[in-house]
Amino acid sequence: MTHYRSFLASGDAVFDSGLENLVDYVSGKTSGDSPAWPLIPQNAVDALRSARADWRSAYEKTFGVHTTVDTEAKNDARKAATAVIRPFVAQYLMFPPVTNEDRTAMGLHNKDSHPTPIGEPSTRPLITDIRAVGGYQVKVWFRDETTPTSRAIPYGDNGCLLCFTWGKEQTQDITALTQTKLLTHSPFTLTFPPEAQANFLSCAARWQNEKGELGPWSDIQHVVIA
Repeated sequence: MTHYRSFLASGDAVFDSGLENLVDYVSGKTSGDSPAWPLIPQNAVDALRSARADWRSAYEKTFGVHTTVDTEAKNDARKAATAVIRPFVAQYLMFPPVTNEDRTAMGLHNKDSHPTPIGEPSTRPLITDIRAVGGYQVKVWFRDETTPTSRAIPYGDNGCLLCFTWGKEQTQDITALTQTKLLTHSPFTLTFPPEAQANFLSCAARWQNEKGELGPWSDIQHVVIA
């Protein structure tokens, strides 16, 4: 049986089958009038299914002759799916009523007897540069505030969670930044729909650890999407 940590770190075919198995198992345990796992909200299960569907759609486009754009889209879809899977597993599947047998059946890693604790992120990511590069794309550079010359993501974190919105006006309201993207490397390029052109992108970032916990906010940054 492929373990959770293994299928996330393995090739696309193993990742695909591992994710399908995970989604099918969770769906079965959370369905019906008296689900076996009633504490998992349906919207969380729906997000897991949606991540699986988005990944599969992008992955299938690389089966035959395809372009580098298709490959990049597939890689981005995998990163996005992973950003959904990790906090879902940490929040809902590592505790009762989910058992060790359930985790084995889902291909998940069972809890260590003496796990190394990973605390909540305590530092801020700094958005050191943000640029519109054309084609409805924006490139974001970021660093940790304690290591401004290094691209490394802090130990125990799995990325920089960018929270953003776009519109005709800038916003300084952190609660308005309702869209998210997990940035796994710097710089990271985001692509927006054509209707976003000439709109302000307002964004701020937080470190996210492997348990899905979030650290303090960066300052809000703005750029016009070109």
